[in-house]
Amino acid sequence: MIRTLKQFLGAAVLLGTFAVTLAAAMTVTERMPDGLYCGSYAGGLVVGNLSMKAGTDKFDMVMKGLGLDLECKDETFLYDPKTHHATVVGATDPNDCIGAVLTENDLTLDVIYQPDEDIITLDLGFTQIICKKCPATARVRATL
Repeated sequence: MIRTLKQFLGAAVLLGTFAVTLAAAMTVTERMPDGLYCGSYAGGLVVGNLSMKAGTDKFDMVMKGLGLDLECKDETFLYDPKTHHATVVGATDPNDCIGAVLTENDLTLDVIYQPDEDIITLDLGFTQIICKKCPATARVRATL
């Protein structure tokens, strides 16, 4: 009986360890975009930033230069962690802040997040804009 009890306790400890390990693995999540990301186009003729809000599906975008003065707040995106692609919900809506610019200029938008490097790529079809983490002061410079 003592031997059976030891086996039972050993199995319980093993099962408990497995359960804790599995629970830890299931709660570890991949890095998600969070914070301020800066990018530019044509050697800085157009500058901008994205402010990603951790734990939400919202972001803000500011772009300035070459006659562009875009400031979009609380844009909604859907992120697929398997493909690392994000879909901007209003991208094809001419009544949406970002959608208006894209539809007016016949542009598409593919957003790719590289979690290992913490970089967001905005692929507009004819060019890609790489957005890297930037200091908070970059928001002020980009909006001047």
